[in-house]
Amino acid sequence: MINYFRKKSENFYLFHKYPITKQFVKFCLVGSTNMVIDISVYWFLTRVFNIYYILAAFLSFVLAVTWSFFINRRWTFRHGGKDTTSQYVKFFAVNTVVMILNLSFLFILVDWLDLYDLAVKLLAAIVFSLVNFSFNKLWTFRARSL
Repeated sequence: MINYFRKKSENFYLFHKYPITKQFVKFCLVGSTNMVIDISVYWFLTRVFNIYYILAAFLSFVLAVTWSFFINRRWTFRHGGKDTTSQYVKFFAVNTVVMILNLSFLFILVDWLDLYDLAVKLLAAIVFSLVNFSFNKLWTFRARSL
């Protein structure tokens, strides 16, 4: 089944003409699993353990980013070199900036505008995914020079 989709994607016009679109789609697929992990852990921490939503968002973020790094490194950006530590630091830095923006967005819309926290968290994930992809593509996983 995976081979079927792989062959179909190779013939998809946008993937063929603009290879970065395939990479972005992969990044978004990983991001979707990342979001499920993030929101599930967030929900569990806030609803079951009654942890303050900002702390819960931070903890769910750390777990989800670690998952995302290893999957994106291997599958999306296809890096297999020995520079895992430096890439993880860069990936974590990019995601930390995105997290700060994300938490600020969450705080403003939940505390100031009294919007539903899970809906705002979902919206923030969508808003910041393009920024996250761009910085990771251009900095963390940029093609190595020969």
